[in-house]
Amino acid sequence: MKGLAFGAVGSVASTGFAERQAYSLKVERLTLSLPEWDACGFRVALIADPHVNFVEPTKRAREAAILAMKEKPDAILVLGDFVNHSFWDVYNNIGRAFDVLNDAPCPCFGVLGNHDYRVDAVKLAEAIKRTRIVLLRNEVVDVDGVSIFGIDDALFGQCRPDKLRDYPHSRSLIAMLHEPDYVDTVTPAECSIQVSGHSHGGQMCMPFGKPLSLPVGARKHFCGFYPDAKVPVYVSRGVGTIGVDLRFFCPPEVTILTLRQG
Repeated sequence: MKGLAFGAVGSVASTGFAERQAYSLKVERLTLSLPEWDACGFRVALIADPHVNFVEPTKRAREAAILAMKEKPDAILVLGDFVNHSFWDVYNNIGRAFDVLNDAPCPCFGVLGNHDYRVDAVKLAEAIKRTRIVLLRNEVVDVDGVSIFGIDDALFGQCRPDKLRDYPHSRSLIAMLHEPDYVDTVTPAECSIQVSGHSHGGQMCMPFGKPLSLPVGARKHFCGFYPDAKVPVYVSRGVGTIGVDLRFFCPPEVTILTLRQG
């Protein structure tokens, strides 16, 4: 009986730890050196996988947006998986989370992820358009001489990397693509860096960050910076969760990348 009691206490304590971790947003600040890059010191804020399905995750995504703005980056990039169900009020949560970006002193861009294509992508895109976030669907924009290429979701076959040819772009070229492993097969080689989410860093990990499981599309590149990939890729642990709203040894992050030539 004592063993059962200790086990129950341990389970409750573990669940409490995992609940706290899910809302312990961290700002990760990194300086990355890129071989193909001219815009030294350009800074981007990454918000991946907000999953604003319910009230509390929506508040967490709003906090992430506020943290990103406080860093005063040159651009804020939202890397897909805004939602993952079509409950009656979920599309309004986009505005509740991201209306704070109306005060952002920099442009904000987003791409769709695999879960976004499991819901009504048209309604979702309309909800995003009511915010400051400009949705890029195989499109390129210029920000102070830096080109940002938003590649649409790869798992759902929406990506059109060939569309890069339709847009003039600079040598400093950021690719936004939800699933990081498609850097090997989708992302054009002339991109300077790819930024991705999708993995949640594993979400439920062993100590020191070893994931218990990883989704298709993020099994080779799942957390942090991979400078030796076909195109250097940074994978964010993301903001939200999938399944249970818990994280274990894998806190959510808002990422601030300072990009330099190297």
